[in-house]
Amino acid sequence: FLVSFLNGVLSAYSDIYVVVLGIYYKLQTFLYLPASGIVQGMRPVIGYNYGAGEMDRVRKIFRLALLMCGGIMTGGTILCLLFANSLIGMFTTNPETIQAGGLALRIISSGFIVSSISVTASGALEGLGKGTASLVISLCRYTVVILPIAVVLCRIMGANGVWHAFWVTEFISAGVALVAWKRV
Repeated sequence: FLVSFLNGVLSAYSDIYVVVLGIYYKLQTFLYLPASGIVQGMRPVIGYNYGAGEMDRVRKIFRLALLMCGGIMTGGTILCLLFANSLIGMFTTNPETIQAGGLALRIISSGFIVSSISVTASGALEGLGKGTASLVISLCRYTVVILPIAVVLCRIMGANGVWHAFWVTEFISAGVALVAWKRV
């Protein structure tokens, strides 16, 4: 739903931006899949320790998973900032697309590190049996926050507003995740 919506917004500006969004989603898989793997492994361990009443272990596991995800996202941010055009160039030879994609990747990557908070907290909350709180975080990241922000920022900044919507959404979602985690 998110990609279809954003494609609709971006197609009003140029098909190049639609291509860039597709390339971005291919590239971001290399970051978010390892982070998701860490979160998948964390869930049962947090659940077992929570069930055993070992809250200190739950907090340590959360911090370790957050640190690991943050490390992956930091590496991804550095790669995207330093080699954005080269990364986009792996998927296209069109100079306009490479330029537009490089800029998009640099903008979007400014939210990678902070996204580790919402990704890790969402998984930890699932491990604690707090699926509703986890769902709220995911909804913020994938619909509730990003869609209206993308529309508003596009009216102000053009197609680049979509790229800025990604990092703005990650910061807002991280705030929601921290509040949800603190309540639990």
